[in-house]
This record gives sequence, C-alpha cells and structure tokens, in this order.
Amino acid sequence: MKTLFAAASLLSVLALGAAPALAQNTMPPIQYQPDPDSPIGTRNPAGPAQLAEFDFVIGDWDVSITFTPPNGQAFTYDARWHNHWILDGLAVMQEWRGPYATGAEFRGYNLREGHWEGYNIYPTLPNGWRPTTALRSDEAMVVTIEGIDAEGPMLNRETYTDITADSFRMYSEISRDEGVSWETGRYSMMVVRRGG
Repeated sequence: MKTLFAAASLLSVLALGAAPALAQNTMPPIQYQPDPDSPIGTRNPAGPAQLAEFDFVIGDWDVSITFTPPNGQAFTYDARWHNHWILDGLAVMQEWRGPYATGAEFRGYNLREGHWEGYNIYPTLPNGWRPTTALRSDEAMVVTIEGIDAEGPMLNRETYTDITADSFRMYSEISRDEGVSWETGRYSMMVVRRGG
C-alpha cells in the first residue's frame, strides 16, 4: 500500500492526458495560487539518510519545457517550481505553477520498500491524482508515474540528469507494457534555480 508522501515530477500531468491542445501565439499566464510561497524549510537530520537524495530539487526554479502534442509541432513554454520540505523535514512538497496546470507533488522515502513513494495531485486535470515511485542512482533520479490516457494504462518515467547546485535537466519516456519497453515521451525540461 502506497503512502501519501512522495511524488514526482510535474510534467507527468502533460504526458498523462492534460496536454495543451495546441501551441498558441500568446502563451497563457502562469497560474499562481493566492497564498505566498511556503517556506523552504530544512531536511530533518534525524530522518532516513536517503532523504538527502532529493536535496537537489529543493528551492525555487525557473523551468523551460519543450512539449510535443499528439500529432503536433513541438513548442516551448515557461513555468515555476517551488519545492520545499514539509512534515517536520521528512517529506518533500513540490508546487508546480505553469500556464496549463497548477498542482502539487508529494515525496517521501519508504524504508521498508527501499524507494521513494508519493502522489502527483493536479485536481483540475483529468486523472489528476497519480501514484509515483522514485529511485536515485549516482548520476540521476528516476521518477515513475502511474497513469491512464486515451490509449489506456501507462507508465511515465521522468529521468533527472546533469544535476548541479543550480540546474538540472529532465526528460520523459512512456511505457504501455508495464515497463518492458519505453518510448520517447512528450516533454523535456531545463530547470534553473531562480537567482542562481
């Protein structure tokens, strides 16, 4: 049974059925929630050592996303990402704010299972509640989001690479056979720390 701590990357929202229908000449404004950003907070030093695996994503970020709609032309747009520690520094909350969606992603480490677990929550989008798992390797963080779209059940795998203190990249892949094979996903992104 999955815990409600964890989450994964944002753009799974797009890959799992909430993609913008068409690129527009004028991009809609980024959607902001009415309350100010939550404080960043700090990771709990008494928590599992694996919590440090998500230190790289904590902070405020400017995101440039390249998205390819079904049977469409790729286009790029901007979003903001506010990622902070919650629950006494034992879990991560990622608040996504873009022109096409606003939502939150929750991540926590499950010691018994040996991986991160959580949910992506985008309540205004179809199938907006999606369970996630994540594993960190030496060079990347890989987040897998369970979902469904017009073609049926699917997995969306987001790989975070080129991780530095002030930037990282992410690209997506999709599987329709429970992870046996993967194809290129609909989006990738470049993430740069605000003010970095």
